[in-house]
Amino acid sequence: MLKKYIIFLIFSIIIIKVLSQTNDEQPLNVVPYPQEVTMISCNIPVSPGSISIKSNIESTILSISISRYQGLFFPFTKNVKTTSNKIELSLNIASDDETLQLGIDESYSLLIDQGTYQLKAKTIYGAMRGLETFKQMIVYDVVENSYSLTCAEVVDYPTYQWRGLLVDNARHFLPKNMVLHIIDSMGYNKFNTMHWHLIDTVAFPVESKTYPKLTEALLGPGAIITHDDILEVVAYAKTYGIRVIPEFDVPGHSSSWGVGYPELLSNCPGYPQSSIPLDCSNPYTYTFLENFFTEIAPLFEDQYFHTGGDELVIDCWANDTTIQKWMKTNNYNTSGAFQYFEDQLDVIMKSINRTKIAWNDVIQHGVKFDKETTLVQTWTNINDLRVVLAAGYKTITSFFFYLDRQSPTGNHDHYEWQDTWQDFYASDPRLNITSNAENILGGEATMFGEQVSTVNWDARVWPRAIGISERLWSATNINNITLALPRIGQFSCDMSRRGISSGPLFPDYCSLPDDLSFSFKPVYQLSKDEIKLILKKKF
Repeated sequence: MLKKYIIFLIFSIIIIKVLSQTNDEQPLNVVPYPQEVTMISCNIPVSPGSISIKSNIESTILSISISRYQGLFFPFTKNVKTTSNKIELSLNIASDDETLQLGIDESYSLLIDQGTYQLKAKTIYGAMRGLETFKQMIVYDVVENSYSLTCAEVVDYPTYQWRGLLVDNARHFLPKNMVLHIIDSMGYNKFNTMHWHLIDTVAFPVESKTYPKLTEALLGPGAIITHDDILEVVAYAKTYGIRVIPEFDVPGHSSSWGVGYPELLSNCPGYPQSSIPLDCSNPYTYTFLENFFTEIAPLFEDQYFHTGGDELVIDCWANDTTIQKWMKTNNYNTSGAFQYFEDQLDVIMKSINRTKIAWNDVIQHGVKFDKETTLVQTWTNINDLRVVLAAGYKTITSFFFYLDRQSPTGNHDHYEWQDTWQDFYASDPRLNITSNAENILGGEATMFGEQVSTVNWDARVWPRAIGISERLWSATNINNITLALPRIGQFSCDMSRRGISSGPLFPDYCSLPDDLSFSFKPVYQLSKDEIKLILKKKF
């Protein structure tokens, strides 16, 4: 048995070395790959306790980030080779402003050389990205049971300002700690936006003090997201430089609104309950939405607010006698009724001082938006993306980044389903776009939850989404799957050592700490005082 283990270990090391030999163009084992890398000929021995971090600014958010990374640098501590080297990573950050918004500067530079350990950034969020790169430059040698720090000079910044992941909290309930765990994994991959799909046809798990009967549509007892939960999630995400954007999908996907408040729904005999939309003709619908959004919006710091609009069963409106009369009185067809609904949403968004995001289906129904106050999320196909761009809208793309699809781009079928990471990796949001490409702000991976819950979320998302994170961060010419594979494989192992259930992409050996626990909890637990300081709220 021992002999077989040794043979397998040697075989795995040979595979990794062979892969690495093809990696001369990408010599630094970091994911996402940085924009500029200059290798320096040294590897500095380090060991637990040998690395300290000193910043030139005071920031609660940055201090939490530093503390968290210091706990991640050395996953193995038992009988590790020690060193007398003492390394102080110096953080030089131009501003202590903790404001987080779309377009925040995430650039950084990192210089690691004998006697020189410097991380420079314009913002604390750029410094966080640099800390992740620094963490990955600490290499564990499983054979020698030792650590070394790779020497290099890195200049880095994201290609796309919007790098998101949709988390579905409606189709299967994800407890708060699981959502925080997901945020950990996003931060490690330099994602900067969590699109929180909070409700859907099957459930309305979000607490409302204005309309308490909304949560009559729960999946089960206790499957509820409280206001305090939302505040903690927003605060925790901010410690990774991740914006949290809520989605409340209307007027379709809205049956759950009607469980506690049936007067909100259309009356369409013969239609499945799951396809019944909100009643666009009833003034109470808009009063309700305005009151609810006014309650919920202040819990989220970000300027953007997603109102859905996808997959509306619009014929239902044409079969509701009350809505029929209303449309006839106002000379509307169903597209005109949809335009009216979205116009009322625009008024509500203005009243709560938020910028609307809508799925591109709305445009396909002939609805027109104010291009300055609406961002379109394109999820269908590249031709529809071209239509959105031709109309002058700013957009984010998702159609190549659906993690629940077996053939994400429709071009390849893989024997190993995890190899769909290659499709994601090859799908630059601006690929084959010849006009208005600058209006593509970035992309979003989507993990809709029909077949995903706490127990398999990690395994369904990682390591495939690593390909998406690199595609959205790295330069467009960093696109060679063969060169990326060994780096992504190594990083997937690194994520596993941090408690994220990210599996392999090829035969290898990933040693894990004996005390590792896949507990689906955050790696750092915020105190109530820290949440208050981060959000600058009194509650």
